[in-house]
Amino acid sequence: MTSPIAVPSTLDTRSPPANRARIWREPALANAELLRAAYRTHQFPPHAHDEYAIGFIERGAQAYTRGRKERLIMPVGKICVINPGQLHEGRGATEVGWDYRMIYIPPEGLAMVLAGSEPVSARDLPFFAESVIDDPETLQALHAAHLCSESSDASQLEKASRLIYALRQLMTRHGQGMPRAQLPRAEPGAVRRAREFIDASVAANPSLDDIARAAAMSPFHLLREFKKAIGVPPHAYLVQRRVDKARRLLLKGHAPRLVAIEVGYSDQAHFSREFRRFYGVPPSTAIR
Repeated sequence: MTSPIAVPSTLDTRSPPANRARIWREPALANAELLRAAYRTHQFPPHAHDEYAIGFIERGAQAYTRGRKERLIMPVGKICVINPGQLHEGRGATEVGWDYRMIYIPPEGLAMVLAGSEPVSARDLPFFAESVIDDPETLQALHAAHLCSESSDASQLEKASRLIYALRQLMTRHGQGMPRAQLPRAEPGAVRRAREFIDASVAANPSLDDIARAAAMSPFHLLREFKKAIGVPPHAYLVQRRVDKARRLLLKGHAPRLVAIEVGYSDQAHFSREFRRFYGVPPSTAIR
């Protein structure tokens, strides 16, 4: 199920007038989230996704860091894949920034593509050793599926079919079994307790002392161990979880003013600033 849509193969030096982004859910496939964005000045803070992040550049190039040290360039004509839980950050590789499209699909959604209704364990989920993949045919399929999802003329059947075809081809050609070194590790008990407390207290604005008490360790020790295990300090993790929860609520149609309150912000302006840090635009622009 390929498409004649041409993917740009050369760098377009024309820059967009401003950062632009749109996010939507795809009910045809496990409520995956899709993003189309044009960034000139945006820079992502260090963060990780619960989902697989799969996409491609349409104009320009993106520079990003995977983990704490691995520096990569994502050019036009290549596929980008970030595994769930992999810490990363991103920015434009040139002054003209980049345009790109992304698919965020939860592990259980990808398991459905992989095995239908049969249960799939974490060990059986695909792992992508390479973040930058050169596969023009699969890129065409992903591009066609993304455009189809955005189209108001396409049926749910076509949207699901194109997405499943493209994702299964990507997994078949480039996924591998989860290496033992990459299997989810048991976090130190204190860090696990701290994460669980933050996840349950997103709207409560917990203090460092609150989190440290829940983790049963000193605040200083918690700061050191949490960042070593998670990659970001507790306050940055809290912000990311707030924005993640807010995005999901917005995609369900909740009003931004009420979402801001529900995820713990004192006012909508503060929420909008934090959302912009992750998506380059305010929520009213990204989700319509």
